[in-house]
Amino acid sequence: MFVAVFCLLVAAVSAQVPVPCSSPPQWEGREIRVDPSQKYEEKRFLAYDETMQRERIMTEIEIGSEKEIYDILILHRENKMYIVDFKTKKCNITTISRPFRPRGVIPGSKFEGEVVIGAAAIPNESVTVLAFSGNFTGEAYTGLVSSPDCFPIQNIHFSQKYGFEQSTYYDVKVGITDPELFLPPRECNPPGY
Repeated sequence: MFVAVFCLLVAAVSAQVPVPCSSPPQWEGREIRVDPSQKYEEKRFLAYDETMQRERIMTEIEIGSEKEIYDILILHRENKMYIVDFKTKKCNITTISRPFRPRGVIPGSKFEGEVVIGAAAIPNESVTVLAFSGNFTGEAYTGLVSSPDCFPIQNIHFSQKYGFEQSTYYDVKVGITDPELFLPPRECNPPGY
């Protein structure tokens, strides 16, 4: 009898461990990317479409005391990236050097824990945060998402090839307000087009 009760308790407890959730597949928001070792900070507006594997990024990059501003369209399925320098208005079209990476919880990640930020005892004054991690093809990953909606809050990646990358997300809204964000920038069109 004791063994049966023990087995039921173990099954009940293990059934409560959160599994990786699914983040909204299309969203817009703000992102801050940093690499303290390189004195690198990037502030972005991001339109993200996981379904079609595409991203539109308006970015301001600070490296040391230098500041640069770019408009970037990444179309992973086409293996193309369009980069427009806001200062020169010149467009550079290139191939993508890395695979598409989900911004929410990466499938196959392991649940690490849950915390509540804010005043947990007061309704609507806190957010529950879930932590996941994994090691995928030589890249270590830790991700924080809100619960129960699975909005990305922070992703940290480390790999030998790309080093340390930390992205923090805020002002995230479900959906894409303007589908034309995923059309190539007009600066990248041939003359007369």
